[in-house]
Parts: sequence; structure tokens; C-alpha cells
Amino acid sequence: MKAAAGLMSGLTFFERLSALDKPDETNDTEQIWMIIRTFLGIIRVLIFVSIIVIAEMLEEIFIGNLSLAVWSLIVGIPLFVLLSTLIILGNKRFIDKPTKKETTTVLRPIVKRV
Repeated sequence: MKAAAGLMSGLTFFERLSALDKPDETNDTEQIWMIIRTFLGIIRVLIFVSIIVIAEMLEEIFIGNLSLAVWSLIVGIPLFVLLSTLIILGNKRFIDKPTKKETTTVLRPIVKRV
């Protein structure tokens, strides 16, 4: 009964721990990009939140005949778009996608049966 329960639940705890010792298939540039992408994503969220906070809290302050709320939109939206573009372009450049293999099961089909 115990063996059947082990098969039903998938990998055991010790099998999962031993799997952590195996090296992953990512290279150094991909790992570095993942770290940079994380920081870019955090900065992007902070920019989004700061746009909202500045727009709501500082409407009465004017710089150059425009309120600070408008300036937060003028500066914040292009920064948000720039960071999003950098993340997309970095993913295309640094993350290796596996090449698609031929999906057929028969590489040389039988033309004539004997």
C-alpha cells in the first residue's frame, strides 16, 4: 500500500532534494539576464505606483504651468514603456528557446507494404 501511495504522489522529498544537486540547463548570460530582468520588473512596478501616487497627492504643485500630476504622466509613461521594451528585447536576445524538432514519429515512412 505504501509503494502505491508513493507512485501516486509523484516524487518523494528525497528525490526532489537530489534533483536540486543536478545542474540546470541555463547558461551564465541567461542567469544574469534573469537577475537584471527581475530588477527591471521591480523598477517598472515602482514607476507605475509612483505615477499614481504623485498624480493623486501632488495635484496642487505646478512646475512650468503644468501640475506635478501631469508631469508624472509625461515622465512616467515613457519610462514604463522603455522598461517594458527593454525587458521584451532582452528576453528575445538572452533567453535561448529550444529549437523545434520534427513532430512526426516516422522519419522514413513505408511507401509500399510487402
